[in-house]
Order: sequence, then C-alpha cells, then structure tokens
Amino acid sequence: MNIIEKTYKWNGKLSNRKSTNRIILHHAESKSCTADDIHRWHLANGWCGIGYHFFVRKDGSIYRGRPEGVVGSHAKGSNSDSIGICFEGSYMTETMNQTQINAGRELVAYLKNKYGISKVQKHMDVCSTNCPGTNFPFDAIVNGTVATAPTPTPAAKPATSEQATGTYEVTASDLSVRTGPGTGYRRKRHDELTKDGQKHDKDKDGCLEKGTHVTVYEWKNGWARTPSGWLCGDYLTKV
Repeated sequence: MNIIEKTYKWNGKLSNRKSTNRIILHHAESKSCTADDIHRWHLANGWCGIGYHFFVRKDGSIYRGRPEGVVGSHAKGSNSDSIGICFEGSYMTETMNQTQINAGRELVAYLKNKYGISKVQKHMDVCSTNCPGTNFPFDAIVNGTVATAPTPTPAAKPATSEQATGTYEVTASDLSVRTGPGTGYRRKRHDELTKDGQKHDKDKDGCLEKGTHVTVYEWKNGWARTPSGWLCGDYLTKV
C-alpha cells in the first residue's frame, strides 16, 4: 500500500492523540475534489487545516491528511481517540467504484492491524449527519463483503424541476449552508445565517437541522439559494 505524503501549512498548533481506539469513515460530499481542496475548505471553516488523517480518491490513491498521531477534526466529540478517513465522492447519490473500495479496504485493514483495534464506525454513528451517505459500501470496506447498495430515496432530491422556486424541506440530519453553489465554497458561520436560520442551527455550526423549511429563490448546478445561503438540492424536497 502506498500512502502519498503531503505537506500542508497549518493554521495553529496540532495536538498529539493519547489513544487510538477506532476508525471513523466519511465521504467528501463532493463528486470530485483533492486533499488540497479539503485542506482549503477546512481552513475556511476556521480549523487548523484538513481534519482527516487520510483521503482516498476514486482512482484508489491514498493521501496523507493530518499527521497520523495527532487529534483530527472530523467527528465532533469523537476526535480524541479516532483516526478519520475521508473518501472522495458524494455517496448519497453516487456508487463507489471497486478500485476505491479496494484501496479503502486495504487502508482500514492496515490501520486495524497497526493499532490492534477492530472498531470502525460511520460518521453518522457518532454525529447527527448522513455522512458517509446511504450508498457508502461500509461492509465491503470494513468486512470485505460486497453489500447491495440501497436504492436512493426519491424524496432525497427536489420533487420538481430545478427551476422550481418556493418552499422546500431539509431531508438531511444536518445540512451545511454554503456561501456559494458548491462544496468548494465555505460553510457559513452561525452568525451569518438569518435569524430564522439560526433558530434551526441547533449546534451553531452553520448547518440546518432535518425538517427545516426554507424558501428557494433560484437554482444553480443543483444548489438552491435561500435567505441564509446556498443548500445542496440533493437534500431538499418540495413542500
């Protein structure tokens, strides 16, 4: 297994992790991105930089993120004893290819053996989120079995044309509010949301909770502009 080393410019001091008891798996929620993209996005969130320890691309290449022995920033409340692995892709709507599955399986097996651990979790197991997506092949990566990908729920996408404006409901557990139409734009801060948006941002992290009703003014590349900011249309359904 080849891990591609990266050099990042960190915004602040990284702290060493005292124990490693589990691995937590994520998706990037972007169909195409690099480790450098994620580092840039996480810096824009006010973090030290890329929060994951490893990043697995669709071509099977594995990149170093944070140094392996430091505390990550990938799963709120669970960073102190875990290693975070992120997979390129958006697995609410995509299906992972076998090359990426094989790379992820090899990396997870390597880390389990290295640290003498067996616990592997999805981000959604420890936080209120849909990450790493309902189509994420967890069993194939962790247990070496190929699980049948569930059929995407029709309500996960806008029920009408992308040109339709009006009232929509958030279907994700926590939906990031972005400054622009895409994951390349940073997540907004809590104080940048409208007063109504702040009421539905229970964790004060720039995310709207499931069931929030929003008004959509326009659509662009699958993203919806609302009073608080841009939301991914995959997680909105027309009311």
